Amino acid sequence: MTIDHFMAFATTNIEESSTFVSNNLSALWYITPLVLIFVCTCIVYFKASLPALRNRLITSSICIFITTFYLLPFENKNSIDSLYKFKAAVFENTFTRPPLNIIHLSKITIRKIHRSMQTNDFQFHSTRTKEISEKEIYVLAIGESVRYANCSLNGIYTRQTMPLIAQQDNLVFFHNYYSSGTTTSVSVPMIVTRATAEENALNYQERGIVQVFNENGFTTVVIKRGILSQISSAYLYQGVDFTVEVNSDAEVIEKVDSLSRIHDKLFIMFQLQGSHFYYDNFTEEFNQWRPNCKTDKGITSDSLYINAYDNTILYTDYLLNTMIDSLNTQNAHAAVWYVSDHGQTITSTQGWHGTGSKDEYHVPLYIWFSERYKNNNPTIIKQLQKQTHTPINSDNIFYTICGMTHIQLPLEYAHPTWDISSTEFVVHPRQMLLGNQIINLDE
Repeated sequence: MTIDHFMAFATTNIEESSTFVSNNLSALWYITPLVLIFVCTCIVYFKASLPALRNRLITSSICIFITTFYLLPFENKNSIDSLYKFKAAVFENTFTRPPLNIIHLSKITIRKIHRSMQTNDFQFHSTRTKEISEKEIYVLAIGESVRYANCSLNGIYTRQTMPLIAQQDNLVFFHNYYSSGTTTSVSVPMIVTRATAEENALNYQERGIVQVFNENGFTTVVIKRGILSQISSAYLYQGVDFTVEVNSDAEVIEKVDSLSRIHDKLFIMFQLQGSHFYYDNFTEEFNQWRPNCKTDKGITSDSLYINAYDNTILYTDYLLNTMIDSLNTQNAHAAVWYVSDHGQTITSTQGWHGTGSKDEYHVPLYIWFSERYKNNNPTIIKQLQKQTHTPINSDNIFYTICGMTHIQLPLEYAHPTWDISSTEFVVHPRQMLLGNQIINLDE
């Protein structure tokens, strides 16, 4: 049992808990006492000091129970199979430890959330090294559960899961990018802040990439979908000009289109539902590979999950390509960074992440830039194209975004050797945070 599991408890909502419960229904008998202990710890720790946060944590826990009793009649063989996988991966040694360990981890989780609220006055004091007179639109698009192995842009996978993006001009795809975490709550903070596996506390001590753009005159927007809508990640976009709540990935793209047409200097950040388990995030138009676990339930096949999973990547490809096409029409100084939070381990009966396998940390990263951006930044483009097979990871994202947008951090925050768009870039060892362990991925 690790901090990641308690952060998951603290950040759940109805949608995510429904998905989890429906596929791990029997595991709720193991989760229930842990959630109860966690809630009690929240109440004792916070007392009356932060009632809003305390109430949100309690509500998150209630979500689990609501979905449990609602979905209980639908328990099936898949949920039973999932139980054993879940128990083995998460709870196998939990009950051999003293209950005080659970309370201890709960308190650590709560303190982390609490600390995240203490950065209201934080500033990087960043500046721009180059002023851009043209319209500027920058988008950080975070995917969900997409692994490199199933992305046709890798040139290896035989299924064309990314056929539209592949046709875009001005696209750089990185073949050797590793995520620094294999769960969303771990990986996303390390994408959007300066935090690393070794210095993970930075994601609670500082603000994230939104703050950098705020300091340099941009309108900043977070489209709340996925983890970016949850309380424990609110610090990731502290200082944002405004947030927009949506209910689907298609709505995310629609919002990007409308917002980009009314703002001259704009930074947008969002996370898609993407390929989140139960791999049902695609429309009938993109139901290309069958049988699959969304539309052909009752059919037993080794490819049941892979087929559905690939359909979700195909659908995401369509959505992001639509967004890029829209940006292309605006004659703007524009760039899009797409990176998946983590990958996925997929078997014939289950999808999983958080175990630390290569399929979970080897994920896609690509950068698209408009023609106007390309013409104004030839040196940056040349540097990016040199790094397509260079070993990089989440540590590089924050600094690369700053470098590509001509934002300079003060010396105490700067890492020019971690900016892959810079001539100063140097390869550094890649690490992953797995539970409480730091794993060296290049050994």
